[in-house]
Amino acid sequence: MKKIGSIVALIIAASLVLTACGDPSTEYLRQGDTFYDQGQFVEAIAAYTKAIESNPTLVAAYTHRGAVYNARAEWDLAIADLGKAIQLDPARVDNYQNRAFAYLAREQFDAATADLDKTVSLDPRAVMAHTNLSWLYVQKGQWDKAIEAATRAIELNPKLYDAYYNRGAAYYAKGDMVNTLADMDSALAINQNLAPAYTYRGKVKVDKGDYAGSTVDFSKAIAIDPDMAEAYKMRGLVYVVLKDAQNAVTDLNKAVELDDSDAMAYFYRGHLYNANKDFDRAIDDLDRAIMLGSSMDTTLTTADPFTLDLASVYMERAITRRGKLLLNDAIADAKKAAELDPKSALIQATLGELLITNADIENGLAAINKAISLNPNVPENYINRAAAYDILSQTTKNPGYYALIAADMQKVIEISKDALQVEDARASIRYMESKGYIP
Repeated sequence: MKKIGSIVALIIAASLVLTACGDPSTEYLRQGDTFYDQGQFVEAIAAYTKAIESNPTLVAAYTHRGAVYNARAEWDLAIADLGKAIQLDPARVDNYQNRAFAYLAREQFDAATADLDKTVSLDPRAVMAHTNLSWLYVQKGQWDKAIEAATRAIELNPKLYDAYYNRGAAYYAKGDMVNTLADMDSALAINQNLAPAYTYRGKVKVDKGDYAGSTVDFSKAIAIDPDMAEAYKMRGLVYVVLKDAQNAVTDLNKAVELDDSDAMAYFYRGHLYNANKDFDRAIDDLDRAIMLGSSMDTTLTTADPFTLDLASVYMERAITRRGKLLLNDAIADAKKAAELDPKSALIQATLGELLITNADIENGLAAINKAISLNPNVPENYINRAAAYDILSQTTKNPGYYALIAADMQKVIEISKDALQVEDARASIRYMESKGYIP
């Protein structure tokens, strides 16, 4: 699962809890705090353990040892210690925050959410808890809750770039490009080295058609973080749109090298190979995109315009297979695309064209008729349907098809913006008139 947004790491400053004079646990706790401050975590753990052995109900010892385990990425031990601290003192806020951080690292998001909710109920001004809640809600696809939590964090601390970034990510997922751009700008005004924010801003610009501006942002992201696969992928897509094949393949190769689980990178590169008639490589990449896309988490509902659409991948592979003259395979892919997206006029039209080319006129006509019903303003569909009628007129010797051809040609004349298409349609009508096929 790819993570979106930014987590604020919790570093718990040890607060010395004094016990009765003569209690050795106080000295062990003090020693542990000193070791902790010096980054000597093994020694700190040993000292806190002695404090616990000396006084098994000393909350601070569990709290501080749990913080050390977090710092050492020993999440299960941290969760255990912080859970014990919470059991002994349920009102202490930092234990819930620290345990939530361990749960986040373990990707136990429901448990982390519960601890952070408890944190803000005990301390409504716990800004890091609000910020991390916003990140969690983004991961869960609860966009409105993410926006609410991030907004509260920003109200408490307007300088938290993480909160702006998380809120911007939620706005982006909702398709609100205006607020996405505003929040990413705010995050970058605070932290100019936030590479993912440049990537988001670049994606908004791509969606707006600002390819030059998006390239600048993706390049900034890459300069800050040369391992950011998403930035290479998106810049590669821009180069595809700009028909800069050399730079496109370079960036997409790098994206795949950095993240070989990104179906979209393979899809974009497969499209590029197909456009350049490198059909074998195209099919390899599209096969990979379909395999990865079929196992993707589809529980998140997002308006991201650059989310993988499996129907589009199957269509791309259908077109590629047609280029290799693998007509039956191309038809199978087009049918799968139509199954995945039955309301796409383009898919139905392509399927109809493939079927007609393969001499399956009846099913080809059915697909083209459906395409026309879905979108009656595409002149090419009427041209292809007229071609099918022409085949039927010759194979069945039924002159009634000529009237249907003429009606489709008249429709082309009415809706086409292409002067050549219009002239060809008129010429077809004149020809049929000259032959007496139509009045």
